[in-house]
This record gives sequence, C-alpha cells and structure tokens, in this order.
Amino acid sequence: MGRRSSGLVGAWAEAQRREEMRRQAAHRAWQRDQREFERARVRGERAQQAAYRQGREAEARRRTEEIEARVAALGGLLVAGCAEPPFRPGALRQAEELEPFAPGALAQPVAMPDPARYQPQAGWGFGAQQRQAEARARFERDWQAAVAAEEQRQRQLAAYREQYDRWAAARRAEIRRHNAGIAELEAALGRGEPEAVVEYFSAALYAGAVWPEGFPRRVTAAFDAAGRRLVLDWELPRYEVVPAARAVRYVVSADEERETARPAGQRRGLYREVLAQCVLLVLRDVFAADAAGVLESVVVNGLVEDRDPATGRRARIVLASVMAGREAFSELLLEEVSAVDCLVTGLGGRLSARPDQGAAVAAGARPGDVGEGRLSLGEDDPDLLEMDPVAFEGLVAELFRARGMRAVTTQRSNDGGVDVEAVDPDPISGGRLVVQVKRYRGTVPPTAVRDLYGTVQSLGANKGILVTTSGFGPGSYAFAEGKPLTLIGGTELVGLLAEAGLPGRLGGRAGSGGATAGAGAATAGAGAGAGAAT
Repeated sequence: MGRRSSGLVGAWAEAQRREEMRRQAAHRAWQRDQREFERARVRGERAQQAAYRQGREAEARRRTEEIEARVAALGGLLVAGCAEPPFRPGALRQAEELEPFAPGALAQPVAMPDPARYQPQAGWGFGAQQRQAEARARFERDWQAAVAAEEQRQRQLAAYREQYDRWAAARRAEIRRHNAGIAELEAALGRGEPEAVVEYFSAALYAGAVWPEGFPRRVTAAFDAAGRRLVLDWELPRYEVVPAARAVRYVVSADEERETARPAGQRRGLYREVLAQCVLLVLRDVFAADAAGVLESVVVNGLVEDRDPATGRRARIVLASVMAGREAFSELLLEEVSAVDCLVTGLGGRLSARPDQGAAVAAGARPGDVGEGRLSLGEDDPDLLEMDPVAFEGLVAELFRARGMRAVTTQRSNDGGVDVEAVDPDPISGGRLVVQVKRYRGTVPPTAVRDLYGTVQSLGANKGILVTTSGFGPGSYAFAEGKPLTLIGGTELVGLLAEAGLPGRLGGRAGSGGATAGAGAATAGAGAGAGAAT
C-alpha cells in the first residue's frame, strides 16, 4: 500500500473515531437529560403525593375539629342556655312600625321640556318664520306629552298610595288584634287559666335559641291549676347525637380516613350529661319565663322515640324525669353544677343508667294525668318493706334491665330457688345470673347465702346475687368471699334504684328520714282545671 493510501485510511479512521466520540458524548448528554427528567418526574410525583397527603391529613384534622366542636357544644349546652335572656310576654307582641311608603320611580315628577332647547336655527331671510313655527310646534308637542305623562304618573302614584294605605291599615289592625290577644293572654296567665299557661310556656320553650341543630323541639304540656304545677313531656335527642368517633386520622398505607371510636362508657356518660342538661335547661327556660310567679312547680319527663327493648316496638321511652319546685330551683347555680348530679342528687330526679340501650325510668305525672287526682313521684314511692312480693321481684328485675341486662322473673311455682334470671351481655364479665330476692326486716342468715351458692352450681350460672331489704351478717360475707356471689343489702339497693331512676324507699315517708330512691313531688288535686297542648 502506498503512502497516499495510508494517509487516506488514517484520515478516515480519525474521522470515525471523532464521530464515535461525538455519538458517545451525545448519548451521555441524552442520558443526563433523561436522568434529570426522571429526577424531575420523581420530584413532581413526590410533591404531588406530599400535597395529596397533606390535603387528606388536613381533611382528617378538620373532621376531628368538627367532632371536638360538637362535643364541646354538647358539654356547654346548659351554660349557653343560661346566658340567654329570659322569655317575656313582650316577645310575643308585634311592633306597629311598618315599612314606609316607597313609590320608587313614581316619586320622581316627569321632567318638563326646556323652551331654550327649542330655538329655531340661526339665519335670516326666507324660511326664518317657518323654522320658528316648527320649533314652537315641537315644544308644544313635547310639552303636551310631558303633561300627559305627569298626569299618568300622579294617577299611578295616587293608586299605589291608596293601595299602600289599605294594606297599612289592615296590617295595623291585624297587629293590634294580635297584641290585644297577647294582652288577654297575659291577663289569663295572671289568673292561672290552664290554656293560657300552656300556650305561654310552650311558646317560651320553642323560643329557645341555644338548642343545637338536630335536636328535637316537641313538647306536650298540661297545667294543674289547683297545684300550680306545669307538667311537660319534652322530646330528648337520641343517642346518635353524641359522635361515635373521637377523632379521624389519615392512614397513608391504605389511603383512607379512619375514625377512632369513642369508648362506649365515655359516649354513654356524655349522652347522660346531654340528657340531664336538656331537662335542666327546660326547667330554667320555664322558671325564667315565669315573671308573674304563676308556677309553684314543674314536672319534666324527657322522652325519646325509639324501639322499646322489652317489646321490640316503637315507643316513647322516658329516660329522665324530675319535679322541681320554684324555691328549690331558684337556689341552684346552673352555670356551675354537674348536670347529672344536679338532676339526680340536687333535685332528686331520675335519669336512665343505660339510656343508650333504651332503659326507661319511672315517669312523673304526665300531661294526660293532670286534673285526675293522681299522685306523682317521690312522696308515694313504694315502701320496699310493704310491697307485694311479686311486685318487689318485678322491681328488682327492672333494676337489672335498667343496667343493660336482659332480666325476667321466674315462675313462682317452680323457680328452683331463683326469683329473677338475668343475662349480662358483657363479653368479659357477663354471663348468666341467678337472683334471689329476700324481703326481710331482720338479718339474712348465712344458710340463705349457702343455698344460693348451691343453686349457682347446680344451674351452671356465672354468678349468684342475693338482694334483700335488710342486711347480712359477718358469716354471710365470710362464706361469699372468693365465690361468684354478690350480696346487696337494703341501703345499697335503694341507692342502686335511685341511680337507675327507679322508685323505692325503706320505711317511713319520703323526706321523713327513711331511705328513699327519688325525690318528693306535689300531689295533683282532684278536680283541678287542666289545659293541654301538643
């Protein structure tokens, strides 16, 4: 190969080498661009994911804050209600001030034509007089049109004014009739006429502005004129008013919001607090509205529309009941009280121990009872020592049902030493319970406790409970130690009945020193006038 050929091959090889280097550099640049693009894509996805996550977390926090605000509003219901001004009859009156007459565009007169704008065009000679006549004709035509429009406006204005005056006169007459009716209502209220009392205090309850959204506001009322006692059935909110969730959190791995359940005991306690606040707020609104001193006492039965656990049917279940006298209620500082303690202990009312399960309490006087000479709560709570044995066993069974159990009395002819059978649904501490009821005045002997233990063993029950109106000696407690037995004496029984909102006392009369479940109440006088409204 000659020198010339060698030079050509070398140049070609160098060109190939340079081209390869260029291609490699371009490929590396492309790879860098691809890597940068991929990094930018990943950063963008991560930013989107972070923004999405932050949005979902913010939504979870918002829902949690809504739940907390709802719970705070439920807890502060009574305090908020006490801050509201009391209802007065004047709130029912209507002001006579009416909207003023407002004719709008009819109030503006029609603008009359300005003669200065109708001057003929300047110029001398032939046609000047004709132009002046034409200008005068245009002015007179527009003037006549303006006069006609003004006359039409005035006719329309007069008709509109007449229409307004007729409406205003009729409206003022209507307002005066209404206010005269309110004056008559006030006079009848002062005389204690039942229909007026019911109408006025129902209006006072419906006027309350603090009830949260979703709370029912239905009342049935009656007035016992002889006893100066107002009797109310007030519908309470259902258990669902208390949020089932305590908080909401966003779970990234599942990409979903999950609720943290509110503990059942906490939710039930808050619901009982809400019910107690509702009843106290009804009492507050009624007594605060009674500036004339018409009422001596008020009975409130708080009910819910729900399925009766005993029958499975829809029913109006009484979850709270109280009778409050004016003087005793006026001494309460409602802004400072614990609502449950105030209702049950301070006023001697009844509040369901298991309202979430529809466990009812004994109602006080009902609106349909007023004027029939019937007795209400408290003073005639049954003396457990004097009760019919079957009725006493039924009361004990009702106590277990009020505590969330299924309980029935047994057939007396073949009860095998068992008076009440109950099932506690608690999956840990529950099970089948056998209950013996001893209406004794003296101490229960240890043999009764030993017999109950034998019954528990023979029936394979989880626990035996002995309930008595009296008490137990040291031998009974020593034998029951370490065994699935519970001994309930008379004083403890009365306390449990009171906690469940059930009546019962041991000897004496209510308020005269005997142990009592529930509070005293007035008697509805026979033949008392009554009015009712729903």
